[in-house]
Amino acid sequence: MGRIEPSDGYVTANGIRLHYLDWGGSGSPIVILHATGFLGRIYAPIAEALTAIGQVYSYDQRGHGDSGRAPDARYDWTRTMEDLAGFIAAMGLGAVRGFGHSAGATAIGSLACERPDLISRAVLAEPVVFESANAPELGWRNPFIERTLKRKRVFDSVDAMFRNFENKPPYNTWRKDMLRDYCEYGTRPLADGRRELKCAPEIEARFYETSRDFDGLGRILRAPSPLLILFGERSDSLGLSLSDKIAARLANGRVINVADTGHFMPMEKPEEVARLAVDFLREQ
Repeated sequence: MGRIEPSDGYVTANGIRLHYLDWGGSGSPIVILHATGFLGRIYAPIAEALTAIGQVYSYDQRGHGDSGRAPDARYDWTRTMEDLAGFIAAMGLGAVRGFGHSAGATAIGSLACERPDLISRAVLAEPVVFESANAPELGWRNPFIERTLKRKRVFDSVDAMFRNFENKPPYNTWRKDMLRDYCEYGTRPLADGRRELKCAPEIEARFYETSRDFDGLGRILRAPSPLLILFGERSDSLGLSLSDKIAARLANGRVINVADTGHFMPMEKPEEVARLAVDFLREQ
């Protein structure tokens, strides 16, 4: 399949102007929701594969990509889930199939619990989950927040950003065209020709700060809609350590640990992830 050039547009949900991409395809709708700090455009190989079984959309979360920032500066996981419901309603889509990555997966799985009328079935790649708000595994947050706030946000060019990232974890395991898309579409040009991250580190950090206040695991486990949950076998995420428990307790669905992938599995093995997603989302 040749590369698809999606069309773009905007809708307003919960007072936020959300930028979306329409990747084409035919059939019942599929919505892709990205990980924190990224944007819908970089999941192009997944979106293109899913057009074989449905009309595919992705959108940029509040404060990400080309979507608007929150006027009340509220960035949290409940809002992410509510914005997803708002996007589906604003687009007039009704029940959709979903593909989410990381916190985007958590939002889709959680909405499948709260509003199963909106999510008919979904694939959750590396959802961010933990067992309780006081869980010791949440110790990752503070150093992660500090690193995020110190992140370089301005680069001399797209090429300079690509060269800076291509040999550094976690980007060194990404497929190169997806990393190139992140460097190009995840930044905006400044007046002096340099490139600035579209998602400000302060906004990204706020999502990490509020993670403990949202029970994504509980919602995912209770969701009546069929879910396929994917964890990377070499992931350092909290979810991998819980994969057996999740598989045993999941109300409707199954768990697969994908070999030779980490938390960024959609960027590391997009063909394998897309194959699993197409097979599962095609089922009725």
